[in-house]
Amino acid sequence: MAKRTLALTAIVLTAMSTMGVLLVLTPASHAQASPLAQAPTPFPTPTPDANGNIIYVVQKDDTAWRIAAVAGISLEELYALNGLQPTDFLTPGMRLTLGKVNPTEAPLPTIEVTAVVPTATPDRGSADICVLLFDDQNGNARLDEGEQPLPSGQVSVAQTSGSLVGEQTTTSDPEGYCFNNLAPGGYNVSAAVPPGYNPTTSMNTPVQLQPGDVSYVEFGAQASAALAGGVDAGGGSRSMLLGILGVGFLVAAGVLGYFAAKSNRKSPMSLR
Repeated sequence: MAKRTLALTAIVLTAMSTMGVLLVLTPASHAQASPLAQAPTPFPTPTPDANGNIIYVVQKDDTAWRIAAVAGISLEELYALNGLQPTDFLTPGMRLTLGKVNPTEAPLPTIEVTAVVPTATPDRGSADICVLLFDDQNGNARLDEGEQPLPSGQVSVAQTSGSLVGEQTTTSDPEGYCFNNLAPGGYNVSAAVPPGYNPTTSMNTPVQLQPGDVSYVEFGAQASAALAGGVDAGGGSRSMLLGILGVGFLVAAGVLGYFAAKSNRKSPMSLR
């Protein structure tokens, strides 16, 4: 087959030489390349942007097939990602999306925070009981203006179950003493007067606490000397009156007895 081809080529060349046709053979290495045979523009490697989108900028001589092949996706995916149709033309400078990746998260800036100690705030779920023992000078069982706190007494708070919450010796503080941060519920508040005083109020009071309550309880006491003085002031006159009345009753009884005896002696024997 090769010999036949060479033979035909020789015949053609001989004939063309006979006809005066000059044939110049040029080596392929020196042949002028066709514009269509030129190598396309190098394909730049696309990199993700800040949002993770892989963007490619169309270069000269790029085709949709070449871009899809180099990107490793199908033509249909390329069209779908960019809303293109097969009949659309690509122009240099056009930005095409080839895919999406998770963007690299930048490290958060370090913020130096100065520690601040929070101010203590009362627990809104707790309650308080404040107790005052006062010197009830007029004995009316009521704290009046000018009546002072009574020191050296005792105040205590216990739960209704009997569990003691706390106790305190009273002082001259006009605010009394407060039992703080108590759980809501029922309590019994009691007081004991110091020596030389007698209570003028009940010394035990029940208290029911709700969250956030502040309950104030007041107990009164009066000096024993004041009570004794009141008894002496009016007791002497009353005792004297009672003594006079007693003597009068005795005299009257004696008179009545005398007349009764005399009457009996004058009566007939038959009526006795």
